[in-house]
Amino acid sequence: MSPDESAVIRTPDQRLRVFVSSTLAELAEERAAVARAITSLGLAPVMFELGARPHPPQELYRAYLAQSDVFVGLYWESYGWVGPGMDISGLEDEFRLSSGRPRLLYLKAPAPERQPRLEAMIDEIRAQGTDAYRTFRSTRELGRLVRDDLALLLSERFVSGARATAAPRPDAASDAPRPAAPRRTLPVPATSLVGRDDDVAAIVAMLRAPDVRLVTVTGPGGMGKTRVAIAVGEALTDAAATPVLFVPLADAMDEAEVLPRIASAADVVIEGTRSTREILIDHFSTRPTLLILDNLEQVTRIAPELDALLASCPGLKIVATSRIALRLRAEHEYVLPPLETGSEPGDRVSIEDALLLPAVQLFLDRADAVGRRVDSSPRSIGAVLAICRRLDGLPLAIELAAARTRLLDPVAVLARLEKVLDALGSGPVDLPQRQRGLRATVEWSVGLLGEDERRLLARLSVFVGGWTVSAAAAVAGLDEDAALELLDLLVGNSLVVVALGDDEPRFRMLTAVREYAAELLIGEDRAEAERCHARFFADLAEGDVDAADRASWGERLHTEEDNLRAAIRWFFAHDVARLPHLFRSLWLYWQVFDRMSEARRLAGELQRVVRPGDLDERAETELLFTIAVTSTEVGDDQAALDAVDAIAQRMATLDDPELRDALLLADSWVRPLRGDIDGALASAEAAYAGYASREDLFVAAAALTIGMLRMAVGDYDSARRYLREVDEFGGRLDIQWLTAAGLTHLAIMDVRSDATDAARDRLRRLLSRLDDERTVTLSASLVLAAFGDLSLAEGRAEPAAIAVGAIDGLRRRTGVAPWPNSRGHEEDLRRRVRAELTPAEWSRAYDTGAALRLTEAMAMVRDAVGAPAGA
Repeated sequence: MSPDESAVIRTPDQRLRVFVSSTLAELAEERAAVARAITSLGLAPVMFELGARPHPPQELYRAYLAQSDVFVGLYWESYGWVGPGMDISGLEDEFRLSSGRPRLLYLKAPAPERQPRLEAMIDEIRAQGTDAYRTFRSTRELGRLVRDDLALLLSERFVSGARATAAPRPDAASDAPRPAAPRRTLPVPATSLVGRDDDVAAIVAMLRAPDVRLVTVTGPGGMGKTRVAIAVGEALTDAAATPVLFVPLADAMDEAEVLPRIASAADVVIEGTRSTREILIDHFSTRPTLLILDNLEQVTRIAPELDALLASCPGLKIVATSRIALRLRAEHEYVLPPLETGSEPGDRVSIEDALLLPAVQLFLDRADAVGRRVDSSPRSIGAVLAICRRLDGLPLAIELAAARTRLLDPVAVLARLEKVLDALGSGPVDLPQRQRGLRATVEWSVGLLGEDERRLLARLSVFVGGWTVSAAAAVAGLDEDAALELLDLLVGNSLVVVALGDDEPRFRMLTAVREYAAELLIGEDRAEAERCHARFFADLAEGDVDAADRASWGERLHTEEDNLRAAIRWFFAHDVARLPHLFRSLWLYWQVFDRMSEARRLAGELQRVVRPGDLDERAETELLFTIAVTSTEVGDDQAALDAVDAIAQRMATLDDPELRDALLLADSWVRPLRGDIDGALASAEAAYAGYASREDLFVAAAALTIGMLRMAVGDYDSARRYLREVDEFGGRLDIQWLTAAGLTHLAIMDVRSDATDAARDRLRRLLSRLDDERTVTLSASLVLAAFGDLSLAEGRAEPAAIAVGAIDGLRRRTGVAPWPNSRGHEEDLRRRVRAELTPAEWSRAYDTGAALRLTEAMAMVRDAVGAPAGA
C-alpha cells in the first residue's frame, strides 16, 4: 500500500453507502431508526459515530461523505456545532458538500424551538426547490419513509450504475480501484424486520462457533423463517468477507433440483461427466461460503448430499429454512418462536408495555404501510394486542390482519376473528401461492404428512390450550410410546409446538393449525375423540391424590383448565350424571384459584337442567354440597341455607364417610349465617375427627374452621392450637392459602392481645413464604385484613382504609364474598377505620385501595411491614 493510499480514511463498509447527516444527541433514536431502514435494504449506513476517532471531526465526516453514494438529512430544532475556523455548522457543511448526490431530506415536526440558523437553512432549501423533503412525527414513521424512499431511489437511479453518474469526489484521485463485487444473491427485503433481533443474533452466534456447520431454522409456515435467514446473511456479510449465497427452493419439488440450483447461485458451470456434487465440492472446498437454502421442507431427502458437501468442504456453512428438521448429526436446529405477545390473555397490560411488544410493533408497522395510523388509545392498542394474541404471534397472520386495517379499524378487525383460518383473506401477490393466506400455508404443511400423523393431528384438535403425551395417547387410542413417536413427527413438521418443562413435555397447536385439523375430524372419529378427551380430564380431576401431591395436583388442573372446561361442556351435553362428583372433586381447586363464581354458575346450571331420574341419591347429595359451598363463597346466602337444609334430611341415611365429612364441613361454614356458632363448631369438630381418622388433607380445612369459630367466641388458646396446625400443614405441603389462613388469623389475635410486634413478625414470615404470582384473592384478602387490623392498632388509619378498599376491589373483580366466619371481623374493622377518618379521607384511601391489583396490594403490605420478596 502506498503512503497516499494509507492516508485515505475509508468507511467501514464498502457496499452502496448512505450518509446520514443530523445533530447527534437530539436525534439519536431517529438516527438508529434510519440505520435500521438502510440495513434492511442491504445498504451500508455511513454515520459519524461509527468511525474511528484518530481524525478531527471535520476531516472524518468530509472523508465519509466523499465516499458515500446517497445523502440522508434529518433536521429538527438544533443547528448544530460550529467548529473552529468555520462560519457554518457541521450539519450545514455536510449538506453543502453533498451536492451532486441523491439527497433525501426529512424534517421532524413539531419543532417549536427550531434555531434561527437552521430555519434559515431549511428556508433556503425550500426556495431552491431542487431537493424534496418530507415531514415525520415518530421514529416508526421515519423508518418507513426512509426505507420506501431509498427503495424507490434504487429502482430509479442505481439499476444502471449510479456511481458512474455521481458527482466526482474530492478525493477521487486517491481512490484505489475496487475489485468487482460478487453477484448478490440475497434478496432485498421489501419490508422491515420487526421483533427478530434476538433471533438473528442467536443464529449468527451459532454460526460463528467453529463446530457449527449446519443450522436449520424451523417453524410453522408464516413464522418468518425466510426473512430471518436473509437478515442472518446480511449480518454475516457485514461482519466478514465470506460470500453469502441464497438459494430459493420454494418451488423445488424434487431433491434432484437442489444441487443444480446451488451451482447456479454460485455461478458454477456443470459440465463433463462428473456429478454435480463433485463439482460443488471442488468449488466450495477452497472457498469459505455461507449457503442459505430457503424452504427445504419438500425436498428434505437432499440431506445426505448436503452432509457430503459439509464433510468435504471445511469452509462451508449452511443455513436452511424448513418446516421440517433435516435430522442430520451435524444439524443444529433453531426453532423460530412466535413474536412476543406478553402475558396470558386476560392479563392487564399497560399501553406503554403493549407498544414494546414485537407482535404489536409488527402490526402497527404493517398498518402504517397501508395508510392506517393506529392511535395510541387503550381501545385501539388493546384491540391490536388482542388480535396478536388471537393469532398466536404468527407474523404472517399479523401482517394479514394489519392489511385489513386499510378498510377497518383494529376493533372491527378483532370482531371478525372468531375464525382465523379464512378471516384474513389473501396476502400480497409477490408472496408464494402457499403463503398468501393461512389456509394455504397450513394445507401445504399438512400435505407433507403421512396418514397416521394426519389422523393424530385431527384428533389433537379436541384439546384446548395444549396437552401432554398421556392425554394425546388417551384421545388417540394409542400407547404412550406410539403417541410420543407421532408427536415427534408433528413437532418436526412444525405443526405442533412443544414446551419442555421440569416434569414432562407439553404440546399445543397454533390457532390456524387447530382450526384446520378440526375440519379433518368428522363423524364417529370426532365423537370418539371428544368422549375420550372428556373422560381423561374428568379422571384427572377425580383421581385419588395424596396430601403431599395436592399442591402439584392443583397446578396441573390450572394448566389444564381450558381442557377441563371443554370436558364439563361435553358432560353437560352427553352425561350429566357424572358432573356432581366431578364438581365435588373440583371445589377446592375452584376456591384456591379464584374460580368460585364460575363454579356457582355451573352448579346452578346443572341444578336447572337435570330431570327426574338423571341423578341417583348420592349424585343429588354431591350437587347439594357444591351448591352450598359455592353459594357461601359468592354471597348467595339463601341458596347456601336451602342446600344445607336439604343436606340435613339426607345425613341419617348416608353411609359414605368421605361424603359425610364433606357435608359436615359445608354445614359448619353455612350455620354462622343463622348465628349458630355452637352448631357450626359441632359440625366442624365432627368433620375434623372423621378426616383425622383417615389422615385426609381436608383435616386442615376443618382445623381452620374450628380455629376461626373458636376465635369468634374469644377462645384464643384453643383457636391458636388449631391455627398453628393449619400453618404447619400449609408449610409442609406448600399450600399457600392454608399458610395464609393460619398465620393471618394468628396475627389478628396477636393484635387483639396488644402484641403488635408479634403480629408484624407473623406477617413478615408469611409474606416471605408467599409467591405473589401464585397468590389468589382468598390469600390476599386474609393478608390485607390482618394488615388492616395491625395498621389501625398502630394508629395508622389511612393504610387500614386502603387495605379495606383493596379487599373489596379484589373480591368484586373475582365475584366472591367474605366467608361467613370472617364477615363480623371485617365489618368491625371497616366501622373502626371509618371512625378514625373524615368522610373525604376515607373515600380517598378506600378508592386508592379498590383500584389496586393483587400484586400491587401485596407489595404495599410488604413495604409497610418490611417483608422481603416472597418465594
